Amino acid sequence: MLRNEIQSKTGLTRKAIEYYEKKGLINPRKLENGYRDYSEEDFEILSKVNLFRKIGFNISEIKSIIRSDGFVLPSILRNREHKSEIDKRKNEVIKLIIEGASEKIINEKVALIEREESIYDRLLRAFPGYFGQMIFYAYQPFLNEPLDKDGEYAYAKYIEYLDNLPSFELSVEEQDFIEKISSDFDIENMKTVNNSKIEAIDDFKKWLNENTEIVEQYNLYKKSDTYQNSPLKDIQDKLKDYMIENKYYEFAIPLIREFSKSYNDYYEKLLVANEEYLKFNKKTE
Repeated sequence: MLRNEIQSKTGLTRKAIEYYEKKGLINPRKLENGYRDYSEEDFEILSKVNLFRKIGFNISEIKSIIRSDGFVLPSILRNREHKSEIDKRKNEVIKLIIEGASEKIINEKVALIEREESIYDRLLRAFPGYFGQMIFYAYQPFLNEPLDKDGEYAYAKYIEYLDNLPSFELSVEEQDFIEKISSDFDIENMKTVNNSKIEAIDDFKKWLNENTEIVEQYNLYKKSDTYQNSPLKDIQDKLKDYMIENKYYEFAIPLIREFSKSYNDYYEKLLVANEEYLKFNKKTE
C-alpha cells in the first residue's frame, strides 16, 4: 500500500511514518518511481507503534517490544512500576519535609528509597558533574537495577577507588563543552544509542555485515581533520590517558563486572566482537 493508504489506516502523519522508518522500525519497499510500498507487516508494526506511543512508551522500549515479539513487555512494565513506586516514595518525603516531620523519620524514608534506586543513579549522586557523566555514560544500560547484596562489596570498592583518584582536569571550555553535549544529548537519545550497542553485540557478525558502510564511514570520520581537531577528540584522549595512568581497566572493570551481571555478560560478548572488528579493519585498510 502507498503512503496515503497507510496514513489513512494508521492515523499517523507522514512525518511520523518517515521518522519510524529512519529508526528502523519499518522497511517499506522502494518503487522505481520513488514511492514507498508498505507491506501488511509494516502496517501491523506501525499500528503497534501508534498504540505503544499513546500509552507512553519511548522508541527504545518499542523497538525492544517489537523485536522480541512482546517478550520483554512484562519486564518493561515491572521497571515502570518500580520507578513509579520510587517517585511515590520521594513525594511522600517531600510532604514530610513540608509538614515539618522529624529528621529521624525523613532519614528512614530516604534510606528505603536509596535501597531501591538504580546503581546508575547512585553513582551519579556520588560523583556529580562532568566526571560522573564521562565515566558512567557507557555503563548506563547495565546499571538500571538496584544493587544486590552480592555486589555491595565490589560496589563499595569501586566507589573508594574512584574517590581516591587524582582530579581529572579539564579546561573551563572543555567542561562547558561536556555540559552542553550532555544537555543536548538527552536521556532518550542516550538510551537509544546504548540499546543499539547491546543489540549489535548480541550478533556482531550479522550487525557488521548489515552496517559495513556505516562502519567504514565512521572509521573515515575518525581519521578526518574535523574529528582530529575537535574538542571531543582532545577530551576523549585525555580521558583514555587518565584511565590508563590510573589502571582503570585493570582495577575498575573487574569490580563493575562483579556488581553488574548484565555488564559482565556484555563484556564477555564484547571480547568476541572486538576480535571480529579488528579483522574487519584489517580487511578495509
